[in-house]
Amino acid sequence: MAIADHEGVGSFARAGTVLRAVPEPGWSAIEERVIAAVRATTRGGWPIVVANPAPGTAPGAIAISDLVLRAALARALRGDGGYVLSHVEVDVDDVRALRGVRVELAGRYGADLHAAVARALEVCAEVVLDLVGAVDGVAIDVAVTDIVE
Repeated sequence: MAIADHEGVGSFARAGTVLRAVPEPGWSAIEERVIAAVRATTRGGWPIVVANPAPGTAPGAIAISDLVLRAALARALRGDGGYVLSHVEVDVDDVRALRGVRVELAGRYGADLHAAVARALEVCAEVVLDLVGAVDGVAIDVAVTDIVE
C-alpha cells in the first residue's frame, strides 16, 4: 500500500473522482462542504509512551501518536537518491510502549542497496530517539521490497 493510500489521501481522491462522475443532482452545490467535512474528520492513533526529558518534575506521562511517528519517519526518509519509501509500520504493545518499526523501500535501479538500507536504518534510529527518547528494545527493520528506475 502506498503511503498516500495509507494516510487516506488516495481514498479521498478516489471517492471525489467517483462522486464527480456520478450525475447526482445537487452534488456540485454541496461538494466543497462534503470534502471539507471528510478532511476535518480526525483519525485516531495508538498512543506511544515516550521517555520524560525531565523525570520527576511533573506528574503524568508523555505520549505521542503512532501517526506522528509514522509521519516523522516518512518525512525523514524522503529525498534519498538510493530508494523510494513504500511503507512505514509501527508496532505498539499493550502497555503503549514502542515495540518496533518496519520500513519498506523500493530501491533505485543501480543504487547500492546495502548502503541505502544502512542510511535508512540510521535515519529511523535518529527519529525514534528524537521522538520516543530511546531505541533500546525497539526493533527497527528496513527491507527493500521492490526496485524502481
